[in-house]
Amino acid sequence: MDTDPISDLPLTHPDAMARIDALAELGLSDGADEAAIRNAFRTRLKEAHPDLNGGTDVLLRRIILARDLLMSESRRTAEKTRWLQDFAANDHDRDGALLLNITLQQAIYGGEVVESVPALEISPVDEPLTSLTDMKRLRILLPAGLRDGDKLRLTVFGAARPEQLFRIHVVTEADAHIDGNDIHIAADVEARIYFAGGRTVVATPHGPREVDVVRGQTSLVLPGLGLPATTRHGRGDLHLTLRPAGAARRPWTEAREEFRRKWAS
Repeated sequence: MDTDPISDLPLTHPDAMARIDALAELGLSDGADEAAIRNAFRTRLKEAHPDLNGGTDVLLRRIILARDLLMSESRRTAEKTRWLQDFAANDHDRDGALLLNITLQQAIYGGEVVESVPALEISPVDEPLTSLTDMKRLRILLPAGLRDGDKLRLTVFGAARPEQLFRIHVVTEADAHIDGNDIHIAADVEARIYFAGGRTVVATPHGPREVDVVRGQTSLVLPGLGLPATTRHGRGDLHLTLRPAGAARRPWTEAREEFRRKWAS
């Protein structure tokens, strides 16, 4: 099991991984002493300071946290435990982009969302924080037509700066997914129409739409009803996988007998 060269106290696996990450953050290898940690910290501080070399507040705070984690003399204190947990849990892009989960409706139409985010990501560098898990609430203005994986600056209220860099993740339900500009969803259709064909109304992210279902048809494409066009992306289509709603199921005993007849030797 890994040990801390400073305290010689045994590390749990999560603690050991956090310590490895902290060493990597400062460009150090295992076994670095306090002098090496101090020197590496000063070097990384100059490289990452927002006012000197275009670094980010998030990266600067992470470097400070790595230094504090490695220089702590006691691994038994509640403060050190919190540092280890925070460092292991802190997940951000190197450019300071903050992950923002949005719904499919928000991706299509935009709007305003209220989100609790780590105070680390949005507070001024000189604001004292006791933990990376401190949270603040932000009001974020979303444009229409966001794509999964988009990285862009959005207007925010409640942060030190009027804009924040976000990495977008569109969260969809189990029966929906996004493929580029297109949206794929499952659409329930009355069993009678699903099997015989006819006109019906299906629920879509853009509201109810009338569609014509041909007998035996299992999918439909509604052009232009995917994600809306933006300056960076074209307009997508909506792909519907049709499924019968309220279709009667055979008793399991009937299905069992059919199986036996088909596979009897």
